[in-house]
Amino acid sequence: MTIREIGIALFLATVIPLSAHAQTAGPGDDAEYTEAPEDNISSLIPLEQIYGIHAFFNEPGNEVQIQLPSDKTQYAWQNYSRFQKGAIVPRWGDISRLGYALDPSIDDIGVDFADGSRLTVDAFIKEKPVDGFIVIKDGEILYERYKTMRPFDKHIWFSSSKVVGSTLLALLEAEGKIDLSRPVSDFIPELKGSVWDTVSVQETVDMATGLNGTEHDEPNHDSRTNPEQIWFQWAVAIGVFKGDGERPKPWDVLKTMERRQEGHKAFEYNSINTFVIDNIVERVSGKTVPELFGEKIWRRIGAEGDAFIGVDLDGGPLTFGLINTNLRDFARFAMIYTPMAKEVFGEEIIPADIVTHIQTSGRPEMFAKGYVGEKMFKSFFKDKDTGLSNAYMWDTIFPDGDLYKAGVGGQGIYISPSTNTVVAYFMTGTGNDGPETVARAIVNSLNDR
Repeated sequence: MTIREIGIALFLATVIPLSAHAQTAGPGDDAEYTEAPEDNISSLIPLEQIYGIHAFFNEPGNEVQIQLPSDKTQYAWQNYSRFQKGAIVPRWGDISRLGYALDPSIDDIGVDFADGSRLTVDAFIKEKPVDGFIVIKDGEILYERYKTMRPFDKHIWFSSSKVVGSTLLALLEAEGKIDLSRPVSDFIPELKGSVWDTVSVQETVDMATGLNGTEHDEPNHDSRTNPEQIWFQWAVAIGVFKGDGERPKPWDVLKTMERRQEGHKAFEYNSINTFVIDNIVERVSGKTVPELFGEKIWRRIGAEGDAFIGVDLDGGPLTFGLINTNLRDFARFAMIYTPMAKEVFGEEIIPADIVTHIQTSGRPEMFAKGYVGEKMFKSFFKDKDTGLSNAYMWDTIFPDGDLYKAGVGGQGIYISPSTNTVVAYFMTGTGNDGPETVARAIVNSLNDR
């Protein structure tokens, strides 16, 4: 046995413990993922630097910087539980086995971007701020690379986590426990007497309420940084940002929102919508989102590690962006939308009819009438005129049924149910590097073989 083989065996034995009856965890003893050099691993920076990062984010006004890529957020995004109050979603049971069949040719897949540039997958990962990147098809890992993290390190999902709440909502809907045509205020009485009396749950989960206070679609593109903006005030109310004076109550902030246009007229991205959906999920189910997520999904997918979910100052769920897991478990979550789930997890976590419902419920006519839809047109420029849409918190739904969800800084999951393929990745970037374009190119290339 070589030194490398001994090291991998020790890694699997010590970092990914199994129950007495579990099969080999993760990829198996013959794992050949590309490891990050030790001097490039974010969690191994000097101790004084770690405490300096904490000191920086504790300074008044600096908390907003944690959403922006930097040498400080390189560490913070992989250690978010040090900076945010949260809840642990425990894993349980055997770790689901993923086969390992590396396909080195993925490195050479060429990717065309909207600006006319072209990179291979290998060049993209080397040149862009990628932290980890994985491709799984038919239950086998075809590609797995790490640059700044180890396979067991957790990384923030940011807005990729929005589809956790929408998935739970879809399950409740399928169980007949909620009618999405009803107004939001039917489920959140604190919003009675406000514009939310006229907004349906469906419009909310589809990011199409027609209300102001959006994340990207206000006249001045400063919702995340301007204390005068409704979105910023909501972030202060839930404790994500610090504000001046007494902290407002989240529902009081939401009651100030006003109607700008009819619902389902435009895809206007807003994390407030996710906050509303998550609270509806809790009130309908009678369980916290972390508990329900663990029950319905996390403890059924054979996760390698626990998940971390941020909570607000009142204990409410912040699954609009604050979930941390390792990369393989991020991909395992995505796999519940594919036929792989039954094979790898031993059961169908999300019934096929729910997946089909989400795939076919989008409205192409409203997709590009907002900031994120326009951005997705640039990312998927080759598919621009094919009927792209969004629904249930997914940023893009393709006519072929593929699903895509992004997060701040370049996090993302790309799911192809029809080809049984998942691409998942973590980055510390601006969100404009185009990993989603790379993901679709990989899926299309594998499908063309």
